[in-house]
Amino acid sequence: MKVLMIEPGKAPYEAELDGSLESMQEAVGGGIEGYYPYAEPVAIVCNDEGKINGLPLNRAIYNEDGEMIEIMAGTFFMAGLGEESFTDLPDYFMDQYKEQFKYPEKFYRLAGEIIAVKQPLPPEEKQQPAPVMEKPDGDDIRLDESTNLAFDLDEFFRQNSGAYADLYLDSHAEKERMADELLSGDTGKIRMRLAAFEREEHMEGETAPLLARISSYEKEYGISTYSIYQLDLSDNTDNLRFMSLDWLESKGLSVDRDHYQMVYAMQREPGETLEDIYRRFNIDHPEDFRGHSLSVSDVVVLHENGVDAAYYMDSIGFKELPGFFGADAPEAKQDVSVRKQLDNARKQAAQTEPKISDKRPREPERS
Repeated sequence: MKVLMIEPGKAPYEAELDGSLESMQEAVGGGIEGYYPYAEPVAIVCNDEGKINGLPLNRAIYNEDGEMIEIMAGTFFMAGLGEESFTDLPDYFMDQYKEQFKYPEKFYRLAGEIIAVKQPLPPEEKQQPAPVMEKPDGDDIRLDESTNLAFDLDEFFRQNSGAYADLYLDSHAEKERMADELLSGDTGKIRMRLAAFEREEHMEGETAPLLARISSYEKEYGISTYSIYQLDLSDNTDNLRFMSLDWLESKGLSVDRDHYQMVYAMQREPGETLEDIYRRFNIDHPEDFRGHSLSVSDVVVLHENGVDAAYYMDSIGFKELPGFFGADAPEAKQDVSVRKQLDNARKQAAQTEPKISDKRPREPERS
């Protein structure tokens, strides 16, 4: 009997069974059960105690409306339906179900629902049957961490911004979307959302705990990202824009984080260098990039292994800025920022101004 075998973690493949009960039981690893979810004369033959015995989840089954109606556990096979028993699966159904079940799937619980995520096909030599009992692995832990972080992000935005709550009425959908971004390693989008939130809600520094959690998440799962900072459009930055570090130093100025705003963040490709980033943001901008082409005075921050390293784009190449985030700046190298210099100047001016007495000259007494 010609059938289509579908094993967890493997691509479907054709197999020959002798049609006996014993051969079918051996194929699925236990007692058999027929399942008939399709209008075509075909059957899914599976282990009748697959879920009870904790066999690994294999493939999702959907109805005509695309709704998930069942998840098959353990190995199963597709067979044709004869008058009294299972029979050969016709070639045209063989091709149809090979395509339908082509990719292995992993299953996650997200926002109270189970979702199936297709996985890439492993090399043929690695397509071995999954173990009978599958213990919780790193994927399950990461799903929980992603869900929890997405929940806290959404709650933070929702509690501190009426505009966010009005724009994203469905909190479950937003949490699910951010969890998907975390699972896919696209933490840059969340970094951008936090940066925009700080600017729009004037809550500078309030997002630091969440950014720290994102950095920890990236470190835990080997995610490398980078952020691009450009000078804001205030009057204080007009004379700093597109100036080299040498020029700043000659004027006794430093690169002040408070003068910059994050304009973009994205995942860093393996082996991608600062020069690669420069070329990308001058030649092939991402469609959603809204800043100007990467230029002198811009800062690129690499987020890797939980550590942030800032680099100033100078007239020639990049130079590291150990003091960009303040806390990691060596005291000997800390310069007084432009903003602090202005504040100090105002204080000094106030101290040197002549004081005006509140007392008025006494009028001569009348006799």
